[in-house]
Amino acid sequence: MDLMSPMGRTLRRITTPLLAASIVVTLAGNAAAAADDEPRADAAMAYVGAHQQANGSFPGFSAIGSTADAVLDMAATGYDRVPDAIGYLRRQVRRGNITGVGLTAKVVMAVEAAGDDPRNFGGENLIRHLRRVEGPRGRFGDAAVFDQALVILALRSASVTPDALALGWLVDAQCPDGGWQFDHPHRATENKHCRDVNDPSDFFFSDTNTTAYAVMALHGIATPYDPFAFFTAIRDAAYHGWGYTWGFRRTDANSTALVIQAYAGAGKIVPWRGARALRRLQYPCGAVAYSFTKDGRRTGRDVGASIGAVLGFLRKALPFDPVTLVPPWATSCPAD
Repeated sequence: MDLMSPMGRTLRRITTPLLAASIVVTLAGNAAAAADDEPRADAAMAYVGAHQQANGSFPGFSAIGSTADAVLDMAATGYDRVPDAIGYLRRQVRRGNITGVGLTAKVVMAVEAAGDDPRNFGGENLIRHLRRVEGPRGRFGDAAVFDQALVILALRSASVTPDALALGWLVDAQCPDGGWQFDHPHRATENKHCRDVNDPSDFFFSDTNTTAYAVMALHGIATPYDPFAFFTAIRDAAYHGWGYTWGFRRTDANSTALVIQAYAGAGKIVPWRGARALRRLQYPCGAVAYSFTKDGRRTGRDVGASIGAVLGFLRKALPFDPVTLVPPWATSCPAD
């Protein structure tokens, strides 16, 4: 139909207000759902807090890394159990247990979020440790791509501007599909997903977690390929969130939360149903499951997934300013 014809002009007068009203309703619905996410984050944090160990740490794949991540959650929600966790991290620094630039970077972000000083923490200057290992091409020691992004975020959290070489190294590491892979920059022998199909030892594809951290680390810096096109392409069509990588695309809480943080950091609206996918993984008591089973059920209450989900619920990109601490609140989840 010719929209300039009388019938077309009439149709346009009718449909334009309807379209505008639809957009308003959609935005209002998104705003209402987002407002519900703060109490969701609080409930997840209460569940996580109930699992803090006597020494101040939190269980997870890596006690140090999980504790550093939990400190970020506490700083974002105001959950006042930070001193115990920071005390644990301080002891690990003194004992020489914080090894590698990636783990050091996580601790730096936690220390900054807790209002402590990473330049004098456990008798060490953690910022100096990171800066002095930067190589002539901008790579921090033998950092994987994942770790390079973490170090840049850690320096920014401590009000240190990463130099152009460090940022450029991460930009150049991008895969042609728009993502980044965990271990090393894209190489000529690899496909667009950063995997060399002729090398059986190369099993890393571009992944959502490394890409989310890279997007946040490179905030405002142009890259050769669009990382949000990568997020669109790799998205889980069944559950509408994000999994870890190609071939493992089923929605999981940690990956979905990180992608949401990347969208938030770039000032972009999270795709439709993206945040809902994370909400669906949360139990009524606050705990979050890692993923879904084949029949669509949650896989069970998971401390690590709950730690990962908190900043996703809050749409908090790294780094961020901490909120005022308040007395901790109790969880309604049954004891594990």
